[in-house]
Amino acid sequence: MRRRGLSTGISLLVAYTLLYATALWAMVRYGGFDASDSLGVFVVLGIGFSLVAWLLTIGVKPLPYEVRKASQETAALLIYLIPLAACIAYGFSAIHRWVPAEPADSLAILAVKLAIFVVIPAWILVIRFGYKPRELAPKSTRTSHMLVFIGMAFVLLVFQSVAGRGLKDIAEAHVPGDTLLLGMPFVFLWLMLEVGVVEEFFFRVLLQSRLSAMIKSELGGIVLASLLFGLVHAPGLYLRTGITQEGLSANPSLLMAVGYSIVITSVAGFFLGVLWARTRNFLLLVLIHAAADLLPNTLPTLRAFHILR
Repeated sequence: MRRRGLSTGISLLVAYTLLYATALWAMVRYGGFDASDSLGVFVVLGIGFSLVAWLLTIGVKPLPYEVRKASQETAALLIYLIPLAACIAYGFSAIHRWVPAEPADSLAILAVKLAIFVVIPAWILVIRFGYKPRELAPKSTRTSHMLVFIGMAFVLLVFQSVAGRGLKDIAEAHVPGDTLLLGMPFVFLWLMLEVGVVEEFFFRVLLQSRLSAMIKSELGGIVLASLLFGLVHAPGLYLRTGITQEGLSANPSLLMAVGYSIVITSVAGFFLGVLWARTRNFLLLVLIHAAADLLPNTLPTLRAFHILR
């Protein structure tokens, strides 16, 4: 059974790699896309961080996690992806128009995200499949798991400090030391909710677990959940004109929107998928995701909440 699961996972990984290469070729050939950044993301996030996550979790015992009706639960979540993608495409833009002032805008978007990514899918599994809420997202602060957090957070922060602009932007903004001392813990807690709880609960804890159980392959579940994580953002990239992503124009074609969701967005989920598969610790994912986004989001969050002007 384990050998079959590994074979299934490898097959899906090969298929994903071929899809990635095809999408990247089409974007370069027909959209004038610069492939260098996406290849860097693939190597660093997709391969490098996933390898680090695997190494840090060697010998770590995962928390118990049960999937009762894998096929039915997966089908329910896949159907739910349709209204979820619609909300990503239209809902957040509508909130920006209705609630333009900060921090009310950020708080309103957080409330909607928690509803559509956490509360509603959890309610579906509780009502339809009989789970208790605490069974859906196991969490622990056991020492071995927290050591994984410390190691992974260190790697992510060092990478962001060297390769990203977050630390440089903070230095150039001449943020007072006391503001950083009080502000960065606030930003970290905010990110735990805004990206950690929201994205990890639905895409890793719920969707990846059920995909893995359905096809009986942890690797296959990681690949499929990461791909779906990327593709669910494609409608928003295509329809939300005027909103830019690095390397993508403000009004991308459908080809470019779908391609970008594959070659950039989907890759970002791989190392988090590895961590979930090997620890089954929701809290660990939330902490690590917040650490990954901390430096680039410090200034925008402090300014949104008027902690820094």
